Amino acid sequence: GCAASALPHPGAAARAEGESPFLHGVASGDPLADRVILWTRVSPEAYRMGAAIRVGWWIARDPGAKDVVARGEVDALPERDFTVKVDAAGLTPGHAYHYGFVCEGVASPVGRTRTLPDVSVREVRFALASCANLPQGFFNAYACIASRDDLDAVVHLGDYLYEYGNGEYGDGTALGRVPDPIHEIVSLEDYRRRHAQYKRDPDLRAAHARHPWIAVWDDHESANDAWKDGAQNHTEGAAPGDANGKGKGEGAWAARRLAAIRAYHEWMPIRELPTGLFRTFRFGGLADLVMLDTRIHGRDARVDRNDHAGAADPARSLLGAEQTAWLLEALSASKRAGTRWRLIGQQVVFAPLRGVFGDFNADSWDGYRANRAAILDHLEREAIDDVVILTGDVHSAWALDGSRVVEFVAPAVSADRAR
Repeated sequence: GCAASALPHPGAAARAEGESPFLHGVASGDPLADRVILWTRVSPEAYRMGAAIRVGWWIARDPGAKDVVARGEVDALPERDFTVKVDAAGLTPGHAYHYGFVCEGVASPVGRTRTLPDVSVREVRFALASCANLPQGFFNAYACIASRDDLDAVVHLGDYLYEYGNGEYGDGTALGRVPDPIHEIVSLEDYRRRHAQYKRDPDLRAAHARHPWIAVWDDHESANDAWKDGAQNHTEGAAPGDANGKGKGEGAWAARRLAAIRAYHEWMPIRELPTGLFRTFRFGGLADLVMLDTRIHGRDARVDRNDHAGAADPARSLLGAEQTAWLLEALSASKRAGTRWRLIGQQVVFAPLRGVFGDFNADSWDGYRANRAAILDHLEREAIDDVVILTGDVHSAWALDGSRVVEFVAPAVSADRAR
C-alpha cells in the first residue's frame, strides 16, 4: 500500500463512490542523477468540488513502498488543470525507483522510474518514439515499450498528440478513437482536453508508468508546420466567438501558441526551465543527450518547397541564434569532459534527403541550410566526433551516415503519410 497519507483539503467533499481520481495514470520524466520529475493528474470529476485538492506522494526502492526514500504532499490546483508535478530529489544515481500518489485515501497506480547513471556506466538503452495520431490507429508501440525492463529512458521526439479535428487527418469513428474535442484544438481548454484523452489510452499510460520520459514537442502539439510566429494550420484573425461573433479566423497565433505550451507543461512530466525545452542529460561518461527545440523557439517561417535560394539564406534559422550558440557550446563541453558519445534529440530530418519528400523537405533542416552548416562546421573545426542525431517527424525509419554525424530516424507510433 501507499506509504504516504493525504490530509483532506479544508472543505473537501466526498469522492464519488467507485471513481478513481487518477484516471490519467502516473508518469516520470527529465531524470537526473539525483532526482526525477513525478507526475499525475487528479480528476476533479471524481469529487463534488472545484478547489485545490491535496495529494500525497512517495518514492521508494520497492513497489510495495516499504523502503521509502522521500514523501510529501502537494496541491492539485485548478489553474494547472489539477495536474501535479514533484521534483523528487536526494536519489542515488543509476537506480530504479517506484513511486505513487494518494488522494482522499485512494492510491494511484504504482510507477517505475530510473535516475541517470554515474561515471561508471558502460551502456545505456533508449526507446525512441514520435508521431502518435490517436484516430489513425492504436498505440501498440507504446505497449511494446511498456513491456521492456531494460530501458534507461523513453526519448519522445515530438508529435505526442495531433491538433486536427476528426476526419481532417484520420477518422477515428470506426476504431472508437474520435478526437476530443471533435474539432481542431485552438484554446487552452481544447489542448487540455486533447492531452487528457491521450493519457486515457492504456498503452500510453503503461509506457509512462514503466519508464522515465525525456520529451520535446514538434509541431502538432500546437499546429502543423508551426514556427515562432505562426503555423501552416493556423488562420490568423478574429475567431467566430470574438467581438461580433462573425470572425473566420482562429485568433492570434501568440495566444494559441501560449495555450499549447501551457497545456504541454501541465500534462507532461518535464522540468520547467527558463530557457525552454532545450536541455542536456548526462549518462555518466558514456553519453550526453542534448535535446533541441527545432520547432517554435527560434524557427523562421519555411520557404516554398522549390525555393533552394531561400533555403540557403544565411539570415534564416531553425534554432535561432541563442539556441544555436547553446548547442555548439554543449557539444564542445561534452568533448572537453571526455564523454564518449554525443546524442542530439530533435524533431526534423537533419540529412539532405533530396527527392524523397518532394524536391526537398522545406520543413526539415534542408530548408535551413546555413544553420545546419554552422553545426557541421563547428564539429569539423573542433574535431568533435561520435555524434548521433535522433529524429522523428516523417513517419518512416532511416539510418543516415554523414562525415561527422550519423542519424537515426524513428518511425511513427500511429500515423498515415507524413504531414
